[in-house]
Amino acid sequence: MKHKVLGKLVGNTGDAARLTMVVQDSFSVRRGEFVRIMHQERIDEAVVSILGRVTRIHRSNMLFNAGFGDGVTDLELLPGAHVTGENMFANLELIGYRDPISRQIKIPRRPLDPGVAVETVDFQFLSDFYEFNEFTSLHIGNLVGYERGENTVPIFLDINKLVTEHVVVLAMTGSGKSYTIGRIIERLVALNNGTVVVFDPHGEYGKAMAKGQLNFSADKNGFDDLRDRETLPKIQMMFERLQKVGAGIQVYTPQNETFKFKYAGHNMMLALQFDHFEMDDVAEILPGLTEPQQRVLDVAMRYWRTADKAEPRDINRLRHLLGDGIDELRNWDDLSDAESRALNGRSAAVASMKLSRVLNEAQSFYSATMEAPTDIYLMIGRPSNMQGRLVIIDLQGLSDTAKQVVCALISSEILRAASSKTDFLRPCFLVYEEGHSFAPAGGKAVSHRIIKKIAGEGRKFGVGFAIVSQRPSKLDPDVTSQCNTLITMRLKNPDDQRFIAKASDMVSQADLDELPSLSTGEALVCGRSIPAPLLVKVGAKALIHGGESPDVLRAWGTFNG
Repeated sequence: MKHKVLGKLVGNTGDAARLTMVVQDSFSVRRGEFVRIMHQERIDEAVVSILGRVTRIHRSNMLFNAGFGDGVTDLELLPGAHVTGENMFANLELIGYRDPISRQIKIPRRPLDPGVAVETVDFQFLSDFYEFNEFTSLHIGNLVGYERGENTVPIFLDINKLVTEHVVVLAMTGSGKSYTIGRIIERLVALNNGTVVVFDPHGEYGKAMAKGQLNFSADKNGFDDLRDRETLPKIQMMFERLQKVGAGIQVYTPQNETFKFKYAGHNMMLALQFDHFEMDDVAEILPGLTEPQQRVLDVAMRYWRTADKAEPRDINRLRHLLGDGIDELRNWDDLSDAESRALNGRSAAVASMKLSRVLNEAQSFYSATMEAPTDIYLMIGRPSNMQGRLVIIDLQGLSDTAKQVVCALISSEILRAASSKTDFLRPCFLVYEEGHSFAPAGGKAVSHRIIKKIAGEGRKFGVGFAIVSQRPSKLDPDVTSQCNTLITMRLKNPDDQRFIAKASDMVSQADLDELPSLSTGEALVCGRSIPAPLLVKVGAKALIHGGESPDVLRAWGTFNG
């Protein structure tokens, strides 16, 4: 394809983030489109093609300048006459060029030549520029402006970097953030045999298994894309196969009968073993314990583990020791003097009350009336269990504190099992929906400490996460700064935009300026899982997702009175 000249560079050409070109005509180029500029970095090196993106366009005409008053705008031009006095400039941001030897994307260090031609690019040039290995990458969608037809440019994310180095997905409500992470999830599970755990505070992801059966989307828009036309039926087939062998989609819920109705009994009740958790975990989920109350609880848990040798241990036994069974603790001969003094009835009563409140709210702990406790190895799988699975932790209807307790304890068990030196856990990818509730700025959430720990240590043990939120400014910046892939959709709140600029050095001012005008389903993707920042039209997904707003007119129906 012959590259068409769009204009020429003018002015200062030394600033790669803000170049200016004179545009030939008003139909030559649009904001967001890609261009190329030929450049020679060294005198002994070959000429290379530098990829750039149009970030702003300035268009003015002296005949329609308010400074001249109304008289000029009322001029009657002869038929066929052309309007003169028009000026059109565009600002460009350089993405870089592929080094012929290292294949790395580099920004030129020598200023570009003033007056050099700025040319169009075709889909083949863009596809070659954004090299990817399709066998180790995930197709998230297509490049905006090149998303359909013969000129489609598919955009892929490196799976290893995406999963182990953490992801943050940010957008306004209704912009498609949950849909986007849903597309990523189903490809990790069905096409790459991965394990994904979703902490689902509103029961949206559970719609894929409503009534105990797989539910696939009836929306065929994604089939307009050639790759999705081939891949979506394959994803559906793989989930059906995985489901038959006991993998696929597995739903865990609190111990509440309403969940049995939602999933037609195909859900598994959470039965977390309280005695598996260290005092640090317990202190997190029972905030406000005084030092004497912590000592009482610590003594009770130690005695519980010592006296009740057989596992699993009933949580109600711990409640008894903190209440009517306090004398049993006092008679234990393995107490220090300080512990004996701490075992007064008031401290034990307060610790028991706080523990009971958490247990009753979360409805997720093992008792003797249950068949078996939740086994984190069965939930996630061992390396030898080569079956992909999507584990949905449906927390719909729980209080915020209870959601955080369940999230914190399951996340803690996963990280502890993953770091075992003897019994290895499958690598897994955690998804924290409504992330500002689980890891808020200021740290006032039970689950905050463990998410922060996974952000810092999880990669070493094969535990990565995605944190999803519509309020970036409410997220803990220490957590988001550890996320090496950023997916941002439409955002109009200035506080949220400023947060993104502070939290990540991956986003330029031109990128931030794009965010308010993105359409639903369009995303700015940048970070280590992609060669350079790109605007992507996210593709379709196979499974039903419950995040969409209801059709209220259809729900209301028509009055026939």
